[in-house]
Amino acid sequence: MSVVIHESDMDFGVYEDDQVFQIEKCQQYQKSLKPNGIKSCEFILRKGNKLYFVEAKTSCPQQINTNSSEEKIKKYQDYVSDILLKMRHSLNLYSAILFSRYSNEGISKTMMDSDLSDLEIRLVLVVKNAEKEWLAPFVDVFNKALYSELQIWKPSRVFVMNESTAKQKGLIAGLAAMAD
Repeated sequence: MSVVIHESDMDFGVYEDDQVFQIEKCQQYQKSLKPNGIKSCEFILRKGNKLYFVEAKTSCPQQINTNSSEEKIKKYQDYVSDILLKMRHSLNLYSAILFSRYSNEGISKTMMDSDLSDLEIRLVLVVKNAEKEWLAPFVDVFNKALYSELQIWKPSRVFVMNESTAKQKGLIAGLAAMAD
């Protein structure tokens, strides 16, 4: 069975059902964690030797500079903080499920494989309506802020892309397998 995930006015997929864990919609998150302020990315995708934690947004703030207003700085910082929490919490929740701290209900055997040691972890933000040049600085911001997590979960990488790039990479519906 195949699945398409509709988020932020984009269709992610088409994926095989056993490749995807819709962490944001799972009962473990919805019942116990979301009501307590825990954040989650949209879904986790396993393709080949890669595990993608995917967050989708329709837009993003432009970069701040020394002339930015306090309001713009606050909005930018809130945006970044929200995404950082979603990635950190999603990594933690997935790990907690693998350690049986929460049930594995709704997770395929592929996603629960007992040996995940060879998987590369990719933290992916897809912003539908963003110019490519707006997104490059976010990679640096997220790499710096997530430095510890990237070291712990080696090998790990952060990707920030718009809808067009996500289509080229095969993350958005109807296209080939995701490439580097």
